[in-house]
Amino acid sequence: MDRIHLQTNRRRELVDITAFVNQAVGASGVEEGLCLVYVPHTTAGVLINEGADPAVGEDILNALGALLPAITFRHREGNADAHVLASLLNSSVVVPIAESALQLGTWQAIFFVELDGPRRREVRVTCLRA
Repeated sequence: MDRIHLQTNRRRELVDITAFVNQAVGASGVEEGLCLVYVPHTTAGVLINEGADPAVGEDILNALGALLPAITFRHREGNADAHVLASLLNSSVVVPIAESALQLGTWQAIFFVELDGPRRREVRVTCLRA
């Protein structure tokens, strides 16, 4: 298992981690199999979406923010909205590996989704042989 360490800079942001995951796949020696990308945080997530146009990421963050009405949360740390949004996202994604490379679609990238930053975060990458 590899660990990717991130320092996020904003309360909510998408961080493209595709290159880091690709490095982990290369270092794993797995030629055919699966790559599991896991986020061990309750106020963050991971997703796969278009990586070519940064506006897509901005749209995703704006849409996530618009999902929550102005309600009073009982969780008093001030980050209940981040917990709710993280529960709507995935804490992991699985990508096929073939010929020692991630098999993402042409426009796809893997993003860490920060919902309660800025923070120091970790992503765990495990590559499994088929």
